[in-house]
Amino acid sequence: MNPGPIQPSLRAGEDSASERAATDGTGAQNPGGSASALRKMTGFVRQPVSPRAYRRFTFAALLLLGIIVLTGAAVRLTGSGLGCADWPRCSDTEVIGTLSGHQGVEQANRLFTGAVSVAVAAAVLGAVRRRPYRRSLTVWAWSLVAGVVAQIVWGGVTVLTDLNPAVVIGHFLISMVLVWSATVLHVRAGDADGAGGPSPVKPGALPRVSVAARSAGAALALVVLTGPVVTGTGPHAGDATAPRFGFNLTSVVRLHSLTAWLLVGAVVWLAIEAGRSGDGPTIFRAQIIVLLTLAQGAIGYTQYALGVPPVLVAAHIVGVTLLVVAVTRLVLLTPVTPGARPLLPWASTE
Repeated sequence: MNPGPIQPSLRAGEDSASERAATDGTGAQNPGGSASALRKMTGFVRQPVSPRAYRRFTFAALLLLGIIVLTGAAVRLTGSGLGCADWPRCSDTEVIGTLSGHQGVEQANRLFTGAVSVAVAAAVLGAVRRRPYRRSLTVWAWSLVAGVVAQIVWGGVTVLTDLNPAVVIGHFLISMVLVWSATVLHVRAGDADGAGGPSPVKPGALPRVSVAARSAGAALALVVLTGPVVTGTGPHAGDATAPRFGFNLTSVVRLHSLTAWLLVGAVVWLAIEAGRSGDGPTIFRAQIIVLLTLAQGAIGYTQYALGVPPVLVAAHIVGVTLLVVAVTRLVLLTPVTPGARPLLPWASTE
């Protein structure tokens, strides 16, 4: 007997058996089908990422890290800091509390951390799959992961210490460091082979505008440090029963105001040096910083005069977040003058 004609039917039988193996009696996929889907997903993850696409990843991470600063502020400004009195559960009996009232505000902020975590994880994965690969981007992306993990743990400590003002300040400062780090990652993702603007890549002297920008950054750091002290002393400590600093509010406000005026002086110098540089993009970035600083000053004095209404406090927090981004961008994107003499002994990229 010649087996030749039978083989096609055997092959068809094998194919049919294979199809049956991929489904159960109801047509649902069995583990074999799931494995195939997993392979497809893995293949997608392994796809190379272009520099332009990766900048979208870093922008998403920066945007969400900025938004969560505002949602965290909303928790304090609405007195919802202890809406969930436990961590990581909302309470002894609930993992996720009701999404209403103070508990809803606090729970929404916690849940939004999940979106931030996804964006940060995508930034890391994108850095690994980016072509051409750059190790520095992977390092900066992992710094976001470390920061988010620290923020989650610190948030738990904040709740478990009943909103101790010193702990709350740490929570805010981690957020600012994360915004700064995400800004660096986004700008660096545009270097050289990416879609971003120029940045210092050659040894040389920093021009005066860059030194002025660094001075503005130092002054801004003082503003960021003293601002939460005012909040921890004033009425927006996160809960009606939350402890507050025992400082005199007027004295703390004056200290914060002093640091703000130092920032104004540094920004004025920055504006002058940017104009002298003659570099269009640098001038534009400096103008943005000037406008943000003026807006911050106006909001700050107005909110104090009106008894610190929550809406203005929230606007003030948004403003300082934008300032961190703007100053960081200017510092990173100001071109270096190769071979020039440094304005200050430490003002060199070498």
